[in-house]
Amino acid sequence: MPAPDELTAAVAELSAQVGVDFKITDTLVTGTELFVVYADAHPLPTRYTVTSGTLGFRIPRNFPDAAPEDSFFVMPHDIKLAVIDPVRNSIDVHRASVSVEVLRGTELDGRSVLAFSWHLWERVTWQRRKHSLKDHYLQCLRRFEVPEHD
Repeated sequence: MPAPDELTAAVAELSAQVGVDFKITDTLVTGTELFVVYADAHPLPTRYTVTSGTLGFRIPRNFPDAAPEDSFFVMPHDIKLAVIDPVRNSIDVHRASVSVEVLRGTELDGRSVLAFSWHLWERVTWQRRKHSLKDHYLQCLRRFEVPEHD
C-alpha cells in the first residue's frame, strides 16, 4: 500500500525546505501504521566514524494528526564515536541500539539500523496545525548537538 498523497507531499516539502533528498517507503512497517522517511548520504557530525549515512524516522499513516515517532535512526548500524567519550570511557554511541525491526516489511527490510531512543519531543508537545516534518527533522539534528554522555 503506497503512502497517502498527503504524506508524499509532506516528504517532498521537507526535501525542498532543507535541501536533502528524503524518500518515503511504499509500504508500512510490519505490524504498524508507520511509513519510513529517510535520506541516503545524509551528512553526519565529525564526531562519528563515518561522515555520512542514511538518516531516517517513522511517521504514522495519519500524520499530521499523529506525530512522528519520538526517535530516529542512522545507517550503517555500526557507527561509533571517532574519539572516546571521556565520561563513559567508550566509543559506543550513547542512547542508541542496533535494531532490525525498525524497517521490517518495507523495501528497506533486512537492514540493521542504529536507533536513537533519545526523546526528541520531551519538552515540546506536538501540535499538528503548527509542526511539520521539517520541525521533526530539526529535532533529530538537535540530538547530535548534545554531549554524548548526557
